[in-house]
Amino acid sequence: MGRAVAVVFGARGTLGGALVPALAGAGWQIAAAPARAECDITNADAVRALVAQARPTTVFNLAAFNDVDRSEREPELAHATNAAGAAIVAAVAAAAGAAVMHYSTDFVFDGARAQPYDERDPPSPIGRYARSKAAGDARVAESNPRHFIVRVGCLYGRGGRNFPSMIIPRLRAGQAVRADRERMASPTWIRDVAAVSIALAATEHHGLYHCTAQGETTWADFACLAAALLGVPVDRVEAVPSGALPLPEIRPRRPILDNRALRAIGLDTLPAWQDALRAFVAEETAAG
Repeated sequence: MGRAVAVVFGARGTLGGALVPALAGAGWQIAAAPARAECDITNADAVRALVAQARPTTVFNLAAFNDVDRSEREPELAHATNAAGAAIVAAVAAAAGAAVMHYSTDFVFDGARAQPYDERDPPSPIGRYARSKAAGDARVAESNPRHFIVRVGCLYGRGGRNFPSMIIPRLRAGQAVRADRERMASPTWIRDVAAVSIALAATEHHGLYHCTAQGETTWADFACLAAALLGVPVDRVEAVPSGALPLPEIRPRRPILDNRALRAIGLDTLPAWQDALRAFVAEETAAG
């Protein structure tokens, strides 16, 4: 078997910052990792040209329109990337004889029930962003039989610009953090998702997978543990109700995922969210 070759769309995002070096470290050849300006996944001709030149064995699609609030105002933008663009990438990969690894979200579920959602549960999206991602999952599955659809949620890591990624630098800088004490989540370190992605891509176990840290917490409790691990005053975290935050009510309250499919093939290596946060804080502290 020849060397594994990757094309990574969306490589400049939070997860891409961990996945690209992890792939290289695992011996993959990174044939292309274009920025959106270099290859927009909504442009089928551009995607075909890049994939034809790169000749990948697997195409990783991390590109997404992730602005939840803007998706409500401009749903066509969300659909163009998250559904139509995802289908283009999957179909082009299939035509080139490559597998596709597509990243989705826990937001495809409404979060209204007490039990975690596994891969057998039908999506129940409540916002336009979530609907665009659910549509993308379906279209990827239809477009490429050799698909890995990986649903993640609440990703954080070095260089991330989302809320959980920014908690550590803000606390270290002496800033206060206002965090939701009601919405539940399974915060997941990007390094852990990258490791599972690489292991999964080495198999022929194509299908739908949930990939989040074990357990659940509120964002307030997540931030409090981060403060304690950093050795900064926990009272820098202000735990507030969801309604006190400037966010529209279009986010699921408890979209907790069960990694049933990964467990079935022995690849559910994701740790408890507390252990992942400890590892992240230790790495950030060592980096200075």
